[in-house]
Amino acid sequence: MKKLDWFIVKKFLGTYVFMIAVVMSISIIFDVSEKLKNFMDPENDLTFYKIITEYYPYFFIHYANLFSSLIIFLSVLWFTSFMAQRLEIVAILSSGVSFWRFSRPYIIASTFLLLISVLMNHYVAPFANKNRLSFENKFTRYNVNFKDVHLEINRGTIVSYRQFLGNTTTVRRLWVEDWKENENGQWELKRDMQVERAYGDSLLNNWKLKNVFIRKIGPINDVIITKKIIDTVLPFNITDLGQRAEITFAMTTPELIEYQKKEEAKGSSTAHIEISNHERTAYPFAAYILTVIGISVASRKSREGVGKNLVIGLCCGLVYVFFMKMTTVAAINVGWNTLLAVWFPNILFSIVAVYLFYKRLQS
Repeated sequence: MKKLDWFIVKKFLGTYVFMIAVVMSISIIFDVSEKLKNFMDPENDLTFYKIITEYYPYFFIHYANLFSSLIIFLSVLWFTSFMAQRLEIVAILSSGVSFWRFSRPYIIASTFLLLISVLMNHYVAPFANKNRLSFENKFTRYNVNFKDVHLEINRGTIVSYRQFLGNTTTVRRLWVEDWKENENGQWELKRDMQVERAYGDSLLNNWKLKNVFIRKIGPINDVIITKKIIDTVLPFNITDLGQRAEITFAMTTPELIEYQKKEEAKGSSTAHIEISNHERTAYPFAAYILTVIGISVASRKSREGVGKNLVIGLCCGLVYVFFMKMTTVAAINVGWNTLLAVWFPNILFSIVAVYLFYKRLQS
């Protein structure tokens, strides 16, 4: 029986590697066509060697890991359907091997891929994404527009702004309020500063402020100060005001937990951070569920050939992705529990997988 296990495991992993190579080759071609203008920009001074070594290895790791569960599903459908069409599965089951026993090497292979995916999601992929996003921030023109944001940067320091473009260091209509707790435990506004335009530093807390209005609130009279230009240090830097949502992909799980605590202290919504954290474990487990569905669907010989099984499998995959997106959007916009939102598609499809597998056992 070990020969049967090795035979199926090698087919499983071989097909998986082949499909990863095909999907990522197509993804890289599309990405190159999209970023070609930036790559050819003389100001960037990018060489072919630099692009290949400093960007696309990390691009490959991120997206290969992201699509891993669905590619596992397609791999199972593909090689199992061909085995069914060539009557190999009929021969195996006719020799006295139960369908349950036939499924064991699939579970072994998917477990191996699951463990790798969990490790990648929590530690390896964040390192790759840190380099990928750094390259994109430096050499491509992404545009993330933050508007009408209110944050508590530090205890007692409230920052609001009208607009901040993520690919610049410019903030429009910046407002900083300093509050202090009095002897009675009540918070009092001590100073507020309004700035028409502010230019920040992404590493240090250095700021250049234009058209500044400062009001210092005294016990009797307020002190008003107006300045055209001020070079100063504030208790925050430009990256504290807003970052790309993808920044969570560049953090290991311990870093992500610390980032969540920091955002909670600011009063910012952390639903997307919690979802990102839960997805790192939930997505790999989808490989189990989709593998069971794939075996149950593709192991039957069909008159329509391999195409029918692939169409059924692709429909299942699309429905899974639809539910996954629907529940995460509900968690962010409606207030669903983030843990339930991430795991709900797995729970739903687990029921489907068990039903299909049981039905296949009885046939």
